[in-house]
Amino acid sequence: MPHSHWLPDNTTKKLLKSIKVNRFLDIGAGAAKFGKMVSLFHPNAEKIAVEIDETYVKEYKLHDFYNQVWVMPTSKLIEQKIDETYDLVIIGDCIEHMRKSEGIDLVNFLIYRTKYILIHYPDRYIQGTVDGHIHEAHISIWTEYDFMGFDYLLIKHGFIHTYAINGYLQNTSLLEKITSSESSVQKIFGVKKQRRLEIDDEGE
Repeated sequence: MPHSHWLPDNTTKKLLKSIKVNRFLDIGAGAAKFGKMVSLFHPNAEKIAVEIDETYVKEYKLHDFYNQVWVMPTSKLIEQKIDETYDLVIIGDCIEHMRKSEGIDLVNFLIYRTKYILIHYPDRYIQGTVDGHIHEAHISIWTEYDFMGFDYLLIKHGFIHTYAINGYLQNTSLLEKITSSESSVQKIFGVKKQRRLEIDDEGE
C-alpha cells in the first residue's frame, strides 16, 4: 500500500534529528510520508522520489513534496543515475515488493552512493495486489542474513523490521575520518557492539 506503517516512525525521526540531510532519496515514495517527514527536520534538503506507479504520483501529488520525481523501477537507478549521491536513502515498506535479486542489487548500488540507508519492511506479512496495483504484492523474503555484508543495525518494532545501514560516503577520505562530525547508526541509537535493537513501545 502507498502508506507506510507507523511503528518505526520514531526511529526514523531519531535518525533525522541526528544527521544532516542535504539530499534525500525516497524509494517507493507512495503517499509522500517520508518526504514530508524529512521536510520537518531538514526544510532545505533536496528531496527526490522514486515511484514506479504513476497513478500514485498524481493521486498523492508527489511533485508538491519533492524537488524531483523519478517514475521508474528501481533497476533503472543503476542504469540511469549512477553518478547521483545522497545523504540519506529510505526504502520504506518497499523492498519486499521487489524481486530479491533487484533488491540486493539496489542496496549494493546505494551503499557506495549515500551516507545512511534506512530500510523498513513488514516481516512475514502476506499481501497480494491492492485495488489493481500489481506492484503492491509482496514477492520477496528478507532476513538479517541478507544484510550481513553491511555495517548495519537491526531495529525491531514488532513485525516491522528496520535496518539502519552506514553507507560508504560517511567517510570518503582519511582526513574526513579525522575531522568529520558524522556519527554511525550505532552511535545514533546508543548501541556499541550488538547489531540488534528491539523496541516494544514506539511511544515517546
